This record gives sequence, C-alpha cells and structure tokens, in this order.
Amino acid sequence: MNDRPSQPSPTRRSVLAFMTLAPVAGALAACATPGGRQAPAATPTGRAVAGNPFGVASDAPVEIVVFDGGYGQTYIKRPIELYRSKHPQADIKQSATQQIQQSLQPRFVAKNPPDVVNNSGSNAIDYGALVGDKALLPLAPLLAAPSWSAPDVTVADTLRPGVVEVGTHGGEFLVLNISYGAYGAWHSSSLFKEKGWTYPQTWDAYLDLCEKMATAGIAPWVYPGQFPYYMFWWLASMIYKVAGKEVVEKINNMEKDAWTDERAVAALKAFEAVPANGWVLKGSSGLNHTDAQMQFLQGKAGFVPGGSWLEKEMGDSVPAGFDMSICRVPSITAADDRPFGALCAKAGEPYVIPRDAANTAGGLEFLRAMLADDSAAGFIAQAGTLSANRRAELPGDAKHGLVSINAALAEAGDNVFGVKLDTRNSRLWNDIAKVMGRFMNGDVKAAQLATEAQRLTDAARR
Repeated sequence: MNDRPSQPSPTRRSVLAFMTLAPVAGALAACATPGGRQAPAATPTGRAVAGNPFGVASDAPVEIVVFDGGYGQTYIKRPIELYRSKHPQADIKQSATQQIQQSLQPRFVAKNPPDVVNNSGSNAIDYGALVGDKALLPLAPLLAAPSWSAPDVTVADTLRPGVVEVGTHGGEFLVLNISYGAYGAWHSSSLFKEKGWTYPQTWDAYLDLCEKMATAGIAPWVYPGQFPYYMFWWLASMIYKVAGKEVVEKINNMEKDAWTDERAVAALKAFEAVPANGWVLKGSSGLNHTDAQMQFLQGKAGFVPGGSWLEKEMGDSVPAGFDMSICRVPSITAADDRPFGALCAKAGEPYVIPRDAANTAGGLEFLRAMLADDSAAGFIAQAGTLSANRRAELPGDAKHGLVSINAALAEAGDNVFGVKLDTRNSRLWNDIAKVMGRFMNGDVKAAQLATEAQRLTDAARR
C-alpha cells in the first residue's frame, strides 16, 4: 500500500505516489530510444456513445494486475461487476502479486503490458522510468468523463483535493491514487470528555491544555524517536496553518529560504514550547512507532503523531471506547494563512494504464468503475481507509478514527495540503527528520531546526 508505513524504515512506504527504485529505472531506461521512445497515441477501440465515454468494445478483453498488499483483493470485485454489467461479453482477467516490478517490467519492455496496473508496494516499477519512457497513458480523459454513479458530474468533480496533483508528472495526470489518508496527530475524545477538556482552537488554549495534561500526570506528547519522521506531518501542518501553500510548496520543491521563511520559523517556535516545558514523554527518543502508539493508547500521553493507518495498525490494542480522533492545528496567530481545520492529507494506492496496453479504453473504463460511489464505499469498508472519491459513504460500523477523519476533511474543504518531500528526496526527508527528533528532545531550538533543515535542503539541491 502507498498511504501507510507497513514497516518502519528510514524510507517509509507511506503516502507515496512516486516510489524510487533505481535499478528498475535503469532497466526500463535501457529499453528506450535516445530521448525516450515515441509513445503511440491512445485510441478507443470503439465509438464513444452515451454511457460508454471511451468507446470501449464490449467484447474486448481486459487484464488487471493488483498489488497483493494490506488492502487485499476483495475491493476489486465490485468494479469488475460494474464493468461486466456494461460489457458482458468482455473477458476480464484479474490477478494479484507483490512482485509488481519483477512480474511486469518485462512486459512493459516487450510492449504487452496489462491494461490496468496497481503499481504499489516496495517492488513497484519506478515512476521516474515509466514517465521518462512515456510508458503511461495520460488520464485526462478519465477526469473529463461522466461519473459512473452520477452522469451529470464529471469524474474530476468526485475527487478529493490533491488527487490530481499527486498523480501529475511533467504536467500530465498519469497516476490515479484510489485511497485517501490524513496525517498529523491524534487524541482520545473519550479521555478529553472524562477530564472535561475541550480540543482547543487557539494555540494559547492548546498550551493551557498541555499544562493541564502534565498536571494530571499525562505527558502531553509522545513520539517514535526511532522514526522521527512521524513528526514531519504535524510540524508541516503547523507551517501550512501559519504560512499557507506557498511555503509548504517551497519545502516540497526544495527551494531556497523555504524553512527559514519567517512564517515557517514562527510556526516551529510556537511548538517549541512543548519540548521546552518538558511535555514530551520521557524515553520517547528510544521508542519505535508501535511503542509510542501504545503509550498513547494506555493514556500515558495525550497526543501522538501518525496517519490514517494508526487505528487499524494497533488493532485489538485500541481500548474499547477510546474514540481516537484526528487533531487539527489550532490557530497560532491572528494572521494565520489558513483557518482552524486545515489538514495534511494525501491520496495513495496508485493505479496506472500502460500506453502499450491492448485495451486502453477498457482500462479507462475500469478506473471509472473503480471510482463509482459503491465501489469506493466498498473500498472504504474493506480497507479501513477513505477513498479518493469524496462522495463515497462510510460503512455503518466505521471505526471512530475513520469517522473523525471524514468529518475533519469535510470541515477542511480545500484547506488541505500534502507533504511531498518524502517522494522527491527520501534522504533529505530523513535527514531533516533526524533534526526534528533532536528538536523534540530539546537538543535544538526552533531557529536551529529551521537553519539546519535549510542547510540540508540547499546541499541536496546542488
């Protein structure tokens, strides 16, 4: 999967739409002509008509290869059923593997790839090579097509913020990410209710709450010191809250004066009060992600960083009635660029259509079926995470954390951003994260964090 870290490592496998596997890139590039091969034009296999926007030939076979990961295979059944309902003569072949690169790279080279590929997991084919070799079909026609479930609106109108952005390479929308996750920090609504606490909407009130937690014998914060990149999402959220998209994009794009922008420094200085007041659980620097999350679940800390996967990852360790809830960054100053409720969120779990596929029209039609409201709702129910389709409904038994994310995203509206530095330069991401760990331990101050993060950024850019 591409929107949660299935195992801790310095190059986390979460939230990634673009993974870097250099050996694969070289192998794919070797098969290209100088400057990349001339990509064939994608043409439909039939005449486009109402209800068949891509002109799919109803008897044309379709091959779909899905990554065999934590989301399983059940969610793919409904879009297959929908496809068959419109094209009953089509032979649909669906298979699953964890070895996407090993299984499909030779087929890309031989120009006989499947029609739809879930290019996910640690063995995904490198997107840099696929894009450079013009091996992927642009998906703009999918965005312009009528939604499967609501023909009066386009597919683009059903997507959550950032889905198109994260799937765009070189100015073309090439990758459809079907899942959607939120990132930042978590708290227990039931603990807050028990203590008579209200989640604060201003930073002054937030600091007052941290003091109340400490007085009650609860460390305000715990974090996984072994994997300090978990703090990236929350600290970036604070920067986005104060400075808006401009500065976050400078950070994502590794630009000059990104971290040292006075607005970014102001956000970091606001959070500096947490380690400065001793509000980080002692011993956090030695914890891994599940250890830190367990301290949070046991009520030893009020806040823990993490993403949408946390509730499912901890499984039966989550106490009954814990009511895990996503945190929103409080308003830090009156001049904040974004309102209370702004969130870090991003699409994941990528699907692509190879340009050389035999049935590109069928591939587009299948992706349209995947984004149908009931297909997306089935994905949510089976995967335990949100869909890229904003219209999809949650199951009646959805866990509290998922419900809280859905509600928070509805409140945030378009005030949503994604951290993309991890996909663009994972080494830089981790180097900056190490400094964030020192920041959480009180070893460096906010201004030092900003200066060092900028120094690392400038060095990586050269």
